[in-house]
This record gives sequence, C-alpha cells and structure tokens, in this order.
Amino acid sequence: MISNYYTFLFLVSTFNSSIPGRRIREVYSQDADELAIAFDDHPGQLVFLCRPDLSAVYLHEGRSRARRNSVDLLGDCYGARVNSVAMSPSDRVMHFALDNGMTLAAVLYGPGANVLLLEDSGRIHDSFKNPKKLRGSTVHFAAGGLTYDFDAFRMACASSESQTVGSVIRRSFPAIGATLVLESITRAGADASGKTGGMDSAAVQAIESGIRSVLTDLATPSPRVYTSPDGAPGYFSLVPLRLAGALKEEMFPDVNRAIRHFIAGRGAKSNQDRERESVLAPLQQQLEKGRRAHRAIQADAREAERAGSYERFGNALMAGLPGLTKGLKRFDAVVDGEQVSIPLEPALSPIQNAQRYFEKAKRAKAAGEESSRRLGELARRIERLEKLLAEAERSLPADRAGKFFNEHAAQLEEVGLGSRSREKERLPFRVFTVEGGFEVWAGKNSANNDLLTLRYARPDDLWFHARGGSGSHVVLKAHSGKGDPGKRACEQAAGIAAYYSKMKTAGTVAVAMTEKRFVRKPRGAPPGTVVIEREKVIFAQPALPRESGG
Repeated sequence: MISNYYTFLFLVSTFNSSIPGRRIREVYSQDADELAIAFDDHPGQLVFLCRPDLSAVYLHEGRSRARRNSVDLLGDCYGARVNSVAMSPSDRVMHFALDNGMTLAAVLYGPGANVLLLEDSGRIHDSFKNPKKLRGSTVHFAAGGLTYDFDAFRMACASSESQTVGSVIRRSFPAIGATLVLESITRAGADASGKTGGMDSAAVQAIESGIRSVLTDLATPSPRVYTSPDGAPGYFSLVPLRLAGALKEEMFPDVNRAIRHFIAGRGAKSNQDRERESVLAPLQQQLEKGRRAHRAIQADAREAERAGSYERFGNALMAGLPGLTKGLKRFDAVVDGEQVSIPLEPALSPIQNAQRYFEKAKRAKAAGEESSRRLGELARRIERLEKLLAEAERSLPADRAGKFFNEHAAQLEEVGLGSRSREKERLPFRVFTVEGGFEVWAGKNSANNDLLTLRYARPDDLWFHARGGSGSHVVLKAHSGKGDPGKRACEQAAGIAAYYSKMKTAGTVAVAMTEKRFVRKPRGAPPGTVVIEREKVIFAQPALPRESGG
C-alpha cells in the first residue's frame, strides 16, 4: 500500500510537523521519474517517485545531490517557503502551498504521476514531466470527501452476481487500495476470486466486518515492511497484514524510513532479477540460435549425400559420349542397375555436362565434410548451453544467483556470455584476439583514437600506428593473455594498424610500436594527434585476425 491514499494522508500529517516554514533551496532530478526538493534549513529532502509502476513520496534524511547527471527543475519555486501541506479530500494528490501564491501539486497515481507547479487559478505554470505539453493548461481535482456507504456496498453485492468479491469492494471503496481490499477479505475468511452471487447475508456481513476492522487499524497507523525469507520486500503497510502469512514483519517508528527501506529493497530485488535475466535470456537466445543452425546444417548435410549420385551421373555421361550430342535436355541411362533420366543443360556439350556433374559431386563432398565438422561443434555448444541453462534456472533463488555467476564464469565465457565477453561488447572499439590470447583494441575515428589512447590504454600496453599517414590507434592489452606478448602477437597487432590506415592496399606497411607510456598528446593538438618516443618499426602486412567484439 505504498501508493495508497491513506499512506499519503499519514505522510501529510508527518510533513506538517516539519516542512511548513522551510524555504525551498533547489528542485532537481538525478534519476528517471524521480524529483527531489531540498530546503535551506532542513537536512532532509522530499523525494517524489513518479514511475508508471510506483508512485511514492517520502522525506529522505541525509540525501545529497550527485555532482553529475542531475538537472534543475521548477525554478520559479526557488526561494519560496512552504506554508502548509494538505491532501486532496478524495484523490491521491498532495498539495504544498507556497508563500509566492503558487502550489506544488504531487499527482501520485497512474501513468500520469507528476509534480505540477500551479498558479492560484489551477493553471499549470510548470511541471516535472512533460512541461512543454502541460504548461498553460488547467487542472481540476475531485471535490468532496471519502465516504464508506455500507448500505450501497450490500446492494452492490446483491446486484453484481457475476462480479468477484474483490472487484465489488474496489468499486465501492476505491480509496482503500488493492492490498487492503485483499486484507479485508482475508480477515473475513473469504475468497477474493469468489463471485458475490454465491454469498449469503452472513458472508457479506463478514466482508463488511473485515473492511471495518481495516479502517479501525488505519485510525492508528503503524508503518511496517513484510519481507520474504530471501530478503525481498513483499508488502509495505500501515496496519497488520494477515495476508502476509509467514513473511517476516519489521516495524518502523518513522513512516519515511519504512518507505525508504521498502523501495531500496524492491530496487535491490529488481536489480537482482535483471542480473539473473541478463544471463538467462542470452543463454536461451544462444541455445535457440544454435538449434536453428544445427537444423539448417543437417539440411545441407542431406544435400551432400547426393555427391555419389552426381559422380555416377558424370560417369554415365562419359560412357555414353558416342551417342550424345549438344542440345539434349535429358539422357536416359542405366546407373547401378537402375534406369534413370539424367537432366542436361542443352547449351553445354556432353563433356561439359559430365564435368558439371563431377564439379557438383566435388562441391557436395566438401560441403558434407564441412557440415560434419560444424555439426560436431554445434552439438557440443548446444550441450554446454543446455547444461548452463538448466543450472541457471535451478539457481534462480536470490541466495544462489551470485554463486552461479561465480561458479560458471569459465563456461559462460566459452559461449560468449561471461562478464569479460559482455565487457568486450560494451567497448566502443574494434576488439580482436591475437596469438597468446591477447586482446587488441583498435580506434574507429580520430575522437575514438583519443579515447582509446588517453583513457583506456594502460602505461605498459603496447601502442601501434602506421607511420607516414592517418589511421587507427591500436593497443595490445599487455595483461590480457598469458605471460608477455610474443613476436607473433606484436606482428598481428601491427597488421591491424596497417589494415586500418591509408596504406591498407600496400603489400607491406611500416608500423610504429612503443609502450603507451611513451605516447603523449600535445596541448591543443587536433583529435587523434599524438607524439611518440622510443618507437620500434615493424614491417607488417595489412591483415585482421579473428574479431572478438566491439
């Protein structure tokens, strides 16, 4: 019930004891769908969450603004003092009246959750989300207070025989919220999915008693958070929840701290779920891709089985040369004791037709050998992926997820899904693997060259560039393989630098090699321009080894 009307109503009572009289210092956002208000003389900051799946507000003690990636918003309320905080009588809208005549209205429900800066006429002066679209328009909030008409509820139960109990309660008492609807039904010992048509007057009375019990508890709210055994947050509530069953209950003396605890736990759980999904989804995708490739190559292998027939057709044509002429579309012959009709190309001579079948036989044999090799590789890859996926699915509980990533790091790297493989995919450079397993990174343009050389390369990495012309900066990562890079690895890295240079079409290119510590960029030099010292020249052929990412 973190987005419940009663939660916001209780928050307003706590805010009114600490916020009125405070002067707004700044309003900013540093996370998507999140707005913060800081005050001159108060250590806490008001935080508003306006997410499609979660609307919330709380006072965060000790929060500080990030130095980067934050933006100032709602500037016309800077310096204004908060006069009072109030809740709409029947809507999830919180109003902060300012001494400059404006009001900050936090609309805390649905996909349109937002914080609006309103003029006294209700005209939107500015807004947190969609300001260009909303400025100048006028909003009107529902008038009238909450009512709990139990006579109307009983009539709704009698006249809505095909509706579920839960839907009738929600329609009759919309402010109570989904969690407390379910709690009311739990206290009544009823079934939320049961139809009202099957309820007698005693059952309706029990539901009514459950609702009244919840409302009584809401009169003396007591914030708490219920968590599952793995630490994942289940419910935030202001009242005891029987529906929580065996979930662990933690009480909080401060509603703001309870909300922060719940949101932090929910965020951690979401991050954990995303992390697990980041492994499961690629495994499933790679497994399906491997199975599709296996099926396709099996089809190629079946075509390769025709190699023998092609060769026999060619031999039959050679044996029948005396009776063959150019222009025929078919040749009837006995092949391995069976009468067959061999298709011919009329534009080709008999000998050319025979040669055509011998060539088809040769290609089919080669394709069969390649298919056999590929099928073996794919079968082994599919087996590894199936084992990893099965183990990953068994490791879904939160307490084993981290274990899975650590225990299967090597296998995940083998199928291109480990942390190193994912890191390579994120790199903004071309990434290759050379002799000894060393990684070589190549820049893509002048600005990218600067990024590679000045930020990503370490002092002891080997740096390469084709001499006498423009081209990519190329860095051999010194600690990415076993031992020290050998001569062959350096030659391959030099070949990459030659390939990504203006001398690419030359047979041999002079490439400068040095440690990155001897490369510097003069002040004011154009992008990609550097000065190198202690260079060694390698004469390399422009060539690329296997590309492994980027």
